[in-house]
Amino acid sequence: MNNISFVKLLKAWLVVITLTLASTFSSAAASADAPASLADVWKMVPNDGQTEKFEAAFQKHLKFRIKQQDPRQWQTYKPVIGSDLTFYIIRSCCFNWSDLDSYQQWSEQAKVMEHWNNHVAPFVHRYEHYFSELDFANSHWPEENHDFRYFAVTEYRAKMGKNASITEGKRSLSAYAKAMKWPFYWSWGEQVGGKGGLSLVVPYKSYADMAPPEVSFYQAIANHLKDDEKTQTLFSQWSSNFKATHYTVYEMRADLSMHKPNKQ
Repeated sequence: MNNISFVKLLKAWLVVITLTLASTFSSAAASADAPASLADVWKMVPNDGQTEKFEAAFQKHLKFRIKQQDPRQWQTYKPVIGSDLTFYIIRSCCFNWSDLDSYQQWSEQAKVMEHWNNHVAPFVHRYEHYFSELDFANSHWPEENHDFRYFAVTEYRAKMGKNASITEGKRSLSAYAKAMKWPFYWSWGEQVGGKGGLSLVVPYKSYADMAPPEVSFYQAIANHLKDDEKTQTLFSQWSSNFKATHYTVYEMRADLSMHKPNKQ
């Protein structure tokens, strides 16, 4: 290989390396700038007849965590409608996947699991543990604490092969809701673990706030689009993505929480 060919080859490689490094640094910067969107979710069912003991022990454990300077804030929710009202949802938000390792290290150093096993575990019949990935882009949630007490949760069970259609439908419905200034907050989340599934959370301050609006969401979008056929197609396509839905209202238990939440 002559010197001219070698120089040309070297320049070509430098261009490739530069573009690769630029792409890598750009991706890393985008990842670093991305908002923390992961929630840690525990479902706990107390032993029969030991609900009061469970709550008393849980309150004691929360005080221990606060004393140990838990870097997370945990909130507890209890269903108020449905066929099963026996369980509690204990949730913390929001953080990144990379934060899980440091939190585990803190947990081990603070001996929180030792305290839990000694004081709360004897009253727990069953556990479930999941993560939830929040979709900030398509959600509409207040920055400040609005003293929400109730949270209506719709869980969607998707049909196989519908991920792309769900993503597009969620984006469209959310965009229309924002464009027409729909007077409610909402948050989309995707469960990681178990059966998985999409969830939609709508917060309320009281039961009175849950009364259906004078104009339904469907009709509001129809009015916004000025096209009944397009609206019907939009909702029909959305419904066709799922094989089942489940609706529950949870009450945030301030007495079993570390502080009132102001995040999704």
